[in-house]
Formats: sequence, C-alpha cells, structure tokens
Amino acid sequence: MLSTYTLVAFLHVLLFAYWLGSDLGVFICSLTARRADVSEDARARLQQAGTLIDMAPRTCLVLMVPAGLTLAVNFGSPIRGVALGAVWVAALAWLWLVWEVHWRHGAPIGRIYWRIDFAVRSAVMAAFVGFGAWCLVTGSPVSSAWLAAKMLIFGLIILCGIIVRILLLRSRSGGASDLIRQVVLVIWVLVASAAFLGVTKPF
Repeated sequence: MLSTYTLVAFLHVLLFAYWLGSDLGVFICSLTARRADVSEDARARLQQAGTLIDMAPRTCLVLMVPAGLTLAVNFGSPIRGVALGAVWVAALAWLWLVWEVHWRHGAPIGRIYWRIDFAVRSAVMAAFVGFGAWCLVTGSPVSSAWLAAKMLIFGLIILCGIIVRILLLRSRSGGASDLIRQVVLVIWVLVASAAFLGVTKPF
C-alpha cells in the first residue's frame, strides 16, 4: 500500500524536476529572443512562449509549500493536523491567484492581483527565512538542522524571485537584464541545494 508520505514525496520530486526544467526553458527563450538575428515577430513569439512556460516554476514554487511542510511533519515540523490542512487550502488559493495574475495580465484587476501576490510572496519568504534561521540558531521547534537549513533556503529562493520581479520592472526601461540572469542562476543553485539537503540529510 502506498502511504500518504510516499505520494507526497513523489509529488515533491516532480515539483523539483519541473521547476528546474521549465526554468531552463524560460532562460533559453529569453537568451534567444535577445539575439540580433531574431525577427521582431519571432522575438514576440519567444517572449510569449517564455511567459507561458514560466507558469510551471511559479506553480511548482507554490505547491512546494504544502508538499514540503507535509513531508516535514515526519522530521519534527510543528505544522501538522488542522494547521497543515489550512496550509494546503491557503496554497491552493495562492495558486489560483498566481494563475489569475497570468490570465489577467494587463487588465486593472490583474495589476491588483499582482500586488496581492507580491505581498503574499513577501510574507511567505519572511516566514520561511525567519523560521528556518530561528530553528538553526535555537534547535527548536525543528531540531533537524538540515530541515531548518532547507526552510531557510526555500525562503531565500522566494526572495530571489521577488528581486527578479523588481528587476523586471526596471528592465522594461532598458536595464537590469544581465543582473536578472545572475539572480536566476542563484535560484537554480539554491533549488539544487535544497534538493541535496532533502535527499542526503547531511547534518
């Protein structure tokens, strides 16, 4: 019989795979669109494709929150029971919001959704960074240092995503594109680091 833990662990692996894989697709689309020999029509199509592909890592990031916290219950996470159920409901609501931002892009309601999503990301980032750092320093309530470090890293990943969003606003006026690529590379390293901690549990 498959346990709930096994199924969620499988989901967790899929989320990691699709996160990194689709992010690479977005990166390649972005690089190709910047080439001088690419026509304006092809550039627009690449940007459109990249925007749609980018919804995969955005979706994976949101679902990582409830999936990761579900797995963390077996390693001392205090978020369990009703609280964990509330996390799943909140995450699905957040996922709906993320897709609404995509579908309503350019509309007045879309801009409102974007601001709400930005606020949610900032709150989730602060919660993971703060909680992970606290557990690393105090050893409580999560005593497994690798899990606390993974939570901290996840918060830093969200922070990098927030930085990318801010830089994207600047890039529309002609700057920050090189810096965006550097931050994206940092995200890849952090995601790989979180996966390594989850698999090896080195400390």
